[in-house]
Amino acid sequence: MGCNEAFILQISAKRLAVLVALFAGCTKQPQGGPRMPTSPVSGVVQIDGQASDLIIVECHPDPEQSELKYPISAVTDAQGNFAFTTYENKDGLPAGRYSLTFKWMEASLAPKDRLKGAYSDPKKSEQSFIVEASRGEKIDLGVIELNTSVSTPK
Repeated sequence: MGCNEAFILQISAKRLAVLVALFAGCTKQPQGGPRMPTSPVSGVVQIDGQASDLIIVECHPDPEQSELKYPISAVTDAQGNFAFTTYENKDGLPAGRYSLTFKWMEASLAPKDRLKGAYSDPKKSEQSFIVEASRGEKIDLGVIELNTSVSTPK
């Protein structure tokens, strides 16, 4: 092998190493470190028997019985459907015990909760559920009925 051929092989090896390094950096890695396993959690919200969009459904973890340590929110679509997202779209929630709160915001410059805070306290929530550890099974919370005539919490 001549001097030119060895030089060309050396350059080709360097190009290959650069390409491998570039492609290795292009794979999609999870952001934010290790992820907790999740289970898809979804449901439907109706107000006075009717589906409504733009209801904020907030999921509050029990600090002593949940891997997640902060609330996760979802917003209903026009049919009242919602699904929680922890890392990726509709991937659900990690293992734990959760309670739900609800706000139905007016679309205005100074939005107000049309439910007048009646469903906004996680400690008084009547909607709670458990996600089993590492199951990955879908959890359907069914239809959750809210009522505009419920009195506001004191």
